[in-house]
Amino acid sequence: MRSGTRNRLSTRLGDRLQQARRATFVGRDEELALFRAGLRQPAYGEPQDGYSVLYVHAPGGTGKSALLHRFADEAQAADRQVTWLDARLIERSPSGFQAAATGLDGEGQVLLVDTFEACQGMEGWFWHVFLPSLPTGTLVVVASRQPPDLLQSADPAWSAVTQVIALKNLSKEAAVDVLRRRDVPREFWTGLYDATDGHPLALVLAAEVALRDGSSVGHWMTQDPAIKTLLDRLIGDLPSPLHRRALEVCAQAYTTREDLLRFVFGDEAPELFSWLRAQPYIEAGPAGLHPHDLVRDLLIADLRWRDPSGWQSMHSKIRPYFLQQAVRARGPEVLPSQMALSYLHRNGAVMGKYITWRGQGEVYETQYRPEHRDAVLAMAAKTASGAEMTALRFWLDRQPESLYVYCRPTTGEPAAFVAWLDLWAPDDVENRADPTIAAIWRHAQHNGAPRPDRKLAVQRFIVFADGPAQPGPVFDLVAMRCVAVCMRETNLAWTFVTMPDPDFWAPLLEYVDHRRLDGDLSAVFAHDWWSTPMEAWLELLLNRLFHGPEIPPSRDEFVALPRDEFGAAVREALRNWRHPSSFATSPLLQSKLAGAGDLEARTEALRAEIEDAVDTLQGTVHREKLHRVLAVTFFHGSVTQEAAAARIGIPFGTYRHRLAAGLDLLIEELWRREAAVTSGL
Repeated sequence: MRSGTRNRLSTRLGDRLQQARRATFVGRDEELALFRAGLRQPAYGEPQDGYSVLYVHAPGGTGKSALLHRFADEAQAADRQVTWLDARLIERSPSGFQAAATGLDGEGQVLLVDTFEACQGMEGWFWHVFLPSLPTGTLVVVASRQPPDLLQSADPAWSAVTQVIALKNLSKEAAVDVLRRRDVPREFWTGLYDATDGHPLALVLAAEVALRDGSSVGHWMTQDPAIKTLLDRLIGDLPSPLHRRALEVCAQAYTTREDLLRFVFGDEAPELFSWLRAQPYIEAGPAGLHPHDLVRDLLIADLRWRDPSGWQSMHSKIRPYFLQQAVRARGPEVLPSQMALSYLHRNGAVMGKYITWRGQGEVYETQYRPEHRDAVLAMAAKTASGAEMTALRFWLDRQPESLYVYCRPTTGEPAAFVAWLDLWAPDDVENRADPTIAAIWRHAQHNGAPRPDRKLAVQRFIVFADGPAQPGPVFDLVAMRCVAVCMRETNLAWTFVTMPDPDFWAPLLEYVDHRRLDGDLSAVFAHDWWSTPMEAWLELLLNRLFHGPEIPPSRDEFVALPRDEFGAAVREALRNWRHPSSFATSPLLQSKLAGAGDLEARTEALRAEIEDAVDTLQGTVHREKLHRVLAVTFFHGSVTQEAAAARIGIPFGTYRHRLAAGLDLLIEELWRREAAVTSGL
């Protein structure tokens, strides 16, 4: 880059930072009020009701330096002498710190210490040696990315005269004020605030991108120099490439504990976890560590732009850990483990539009109990038809254990409910009580179910107390229950998911390979676990994350044919029996009857299976007659059906009747075998 171009870029970035500083003057009224209270303390003598040290901490880019500049203006307006000390620019030693503060030679002064994290290792000396040495009445303000050492700031000698402020992002009102002053169109305000979470520097830089491109910022454009500047400011210099990778793992994961890092990094995990835990942009919660949302978004966006294959590799390394957690979880850990697994799809093209991953205990899931009945029925009655209410009452009595209720912790009041019905075989009573279930069974039977010892899992109802189902913490839990059913239920033949407003939810359900049905079932989405079993399903979701939702499910191994198509394929195979090359296009080669292997091996296996099935049609006089008709017609070289009838020595009408009956028995036997292979029998 030519020096002139570099200088102009540097100037533009410097201007952006200055604009960000001015932006952070907005919405800091509480901090200013606290500082002014400190200024009102006596300039001479010991502080009475206030403090001597104001310690401000926050991640980079949140406006700490800007706030100190504002404090300097306030102090000068109050006729207080101000000394500014930037810890990045001094010698990192007690003597260097003392030398930088030599201007403090009178009482009642204000000392502003910026970027204190640069010499955080001297914090013990700072509290116990430096501060007591200052002139009486000095008001000290410290700004750092790191919070104060609790052992120092909690010391009784200092706790009474110290105020600690964790500087927060701008409120939406303050952020809107910033955007209004920069002439950002109103229609961009909400999107920019949501994208930046009110982070001051991010807000200014994102506003610049929006003004330049004429659109809101939905995804960070990490190749933009402004955004690169922001990321550098937020995380600063990292100790090593290994620490960067640990930070990227933490950004990708819902939460990070040491065992996740051990899964990825081995023996380096304890040191990396301790380092992550100490970073100012990393927060610790009951479930582990997680970055500030803005840091998380920028790190992942930067990695995906800078090193797409590296992002995929990192994702693939941590995914098995979360799969293990989801499968092993029990009781109250089931939904959180599913939440953590699904979070890996947050940066994909679809799931982040429907799942928020922002629940903070607004609701909790519990099994349906009789005392929930009135509330559940009252919820459903707001929108359900008479037939739906009849069906709901039926299932409350028939399968009460299938209902999950989502309650508010403060009152215990249900906020939503969902039913997951277990259906093992068509039942006339159930089908009469619930026509939707009857239609689902018809679809399943037409398309290859039921199988022996396999069930349908049907999400039959999803009802919210406050209106239609919509993205948010409640739906997050409902969706995680759906994923848990798919991943954890055994002996699944199909899952069927009924959804209100199916047009809205279709992209999400189709992304997880639940195909929307038609006709009377247009609000139902279905997945056939025979056609795409669990392992193939998980691989499909991974490919859709990496390459987009248009990736179709892979059915190179096995295809579940509907019953009528299966029968037609058997008849076609028999007609082509004397021409084995014609089997190359037979749909039966994709069935489990043909097994695995190359085309030749599967063709031989399929032909052997059909021959063996024909041979089973023996044992009684009637079945022997049917067996002979099939054998002569297809295996013994008869040119026409008339010739086959003459060879057997029976009238052509009798022959055709026996041929039809024999084909029906053969197809039924092969269908039974296909079902038995699928169910592992």
